[in-house]
Amino acid sequence: MMKKIILPLLAITLLLSPVYSYTDSFARMQSDPLFLELLDTVKNGRSEAEAEAACSAYIASETDPVYLSRMEYHMVRYYMDMGNREMAEKHLEAELRYLEEIPESASEVEKLAAEVDATSSEYYVTKKLGKGMENNNLVKRMYKEFPDEFYAAIQEGFRMLYAPPIAGGSSKKALSIFSSVEENQEGISYLDHYSMLVGKAMALSRTGSYDESDAYLDEAEKIFTFDEAIGETRRDNAKGRRK
Repeated sequence: MMKKIILPLLAITLLLSPVYSYTDSFARMQSDPLFLELLDTVKNGRSEAEAEAACSAYIASETDPVYLSRMEYHMVRYYMDMGNREMAEKHLEAELRYLEEIPESASEVEKLAAEVDATSSEYYVTKKLGKGMENNNLVKRMYKEFPDEFYAAIQEGFRMLYAPPIAGGSSKKALSIFSSVEENQEGISYLDHYSMLVGKAMALSRTGSYDESDAYLDEAEKIFTFDEAIGETRRDNAKGRRK
């Protein structure tokens, strides 16, 4: 009798549980050898000359402003992390120019992703609260409209980590999102995989799982090494253990 009760309940539970199947609308970009070379350059902290050469090569091969604007986002972050704000501002101007050139025919997720990147870049350079709030709202909108996009889910996870509780921030919710991406990552690009690893490491750190967090950071560093978030999270883990 008990078996007859449990089986229907299990079936109902499975039907009501969310089934995730993430997609990547930017697969072509994230499999482009020239873009991958640029990522290898900027996310491993190679020289500015190498970064500019990789950027120029990608621009010469690509005409779609959707992809060019998103490429410039990585250049902005690279130069800010290198301490060269002047060059970061130069690439931010290029990113905003490409953003304006995105045609109406572009998909909604492409437009939103470019806006998310641009507002993130502006906040990273200027630290203006208004840009941070604009980015927060755009990420919320993108995740609401495209919850099955790898990029949208990962950005929502980071938003939850950085936003104050009054604005919906939650380390536990962030951990749930990153774990969902990890468990359903078929077809994920290695850039998004890397972001998921770092995001989950940060969420684990903030929920007190310091050893597990360091293990995810170890995996992330096998992909890219030039990321301030990794060092900051390792320091947070060390402080957490001392408490």
